[in-house]
Amino acid sequence: MIKILKSKEELDLGFALRIKVFVEEQNVPIELELDDKDHSTNTVHIGYFNDDKLIGIARLIDLDKDVIHIGRVVIDKKYRGKGIGRKLIIGCENIAKQILKKEVIIELSAQIQAEKFYESLGYNRINDKIYLDAGIEHVDMRKIIN
Repeated sequence: MIKILKSKEELDLGFALRIKVFVEEQNVPIELELDDKDHSTNTVHIGYFNDDKLIGIARLIDLDKDVIHIGRVVIDKKYRGKGIGRKLIIGCENIAKQILKKEVIIELSAQIQAEKFYESLGYNRINDKIYLDAGIEHVDMRKIIN
């Protein structure tokens, strides 16, 4: 089940999962992982639940702008490779469309090793630039949802 995380308890579970994946697995400094966008009124956190266990999370930011961003996408290590990331991203797109009620332009900063995954979901590179974010190579991608 995919849903917007609303309670402090749900959000704390989501932040803990992000720390587990980004900070512990990928060595991203915690001060880069958790930021002020996490608590913005223009941010929505979306969780993927297996029964009652949160196993995936992503956030939509800049919901007040013309281009919104999906970011901080993580799936618990035990559940990777099972199509959950795909379902989570599609869920994010659907929720963005429901909230904004118009054509949605979504951009994201993809880790280079996830580029093919996002391409399979219809995202395309915005430019040829590869850059480091927290020491990990990334590319900017975009998709328009009608």
